[in-house]
Amino acid sequence: MSGSIKCILILFGCHVMGAIECKAEDHGWTVITLTRDGSWGVATDSAQSQAIAEAIRRCKAMAGPSNDCGAQFMTARAGWMVANLCGDHKLIASGSSLIDAEQEALNREISLQLFYVPDLPPCKRIVTVDPTGAIVSSNQQYSTARERGR
Repeated sequence: MSGSIKCILILFGCHVMGAIECKAEDHGWTVITLTRDGSWGVATDSAQSQAIAEAIRRCKAMAGPSNDCGAQFMTARAGWMVANLCGDHKLIASGSSLIDAEQEALNREISLQLFYVPDLPPCKRIVTVDPTGAIVSSNQQYSTARERGR
């Protein structure tokens, strides 16, 4: 069987099975989850379901017994991911570059502020993840929310 037909059959099988247990050929799946209190978990694994479970486990270890770990998460393969917290509103975004991920987070923040939360508090970067699944430290604040009391 030719390589392209095998690839098509594998992709079709992944689609039919919901892609839960499909393995990433070139890159593992990276998952990030974020809670309303700022606790988070990040994990990378060749199996998407394993990465999700591990990210939730790491988040729970940081958050303690009462948390919303896993209520919102994002998966990516070989992409940058950013997680921002605007008060208790969670924004998780990904992109092929850090700039793309940050732009997507900014777009989501603007939409949230325009359509749902007009008095959205300023957003703070909680965690940045590079395409390999490594945590990148950053203390920068990315926000379009108006500063209060100026």
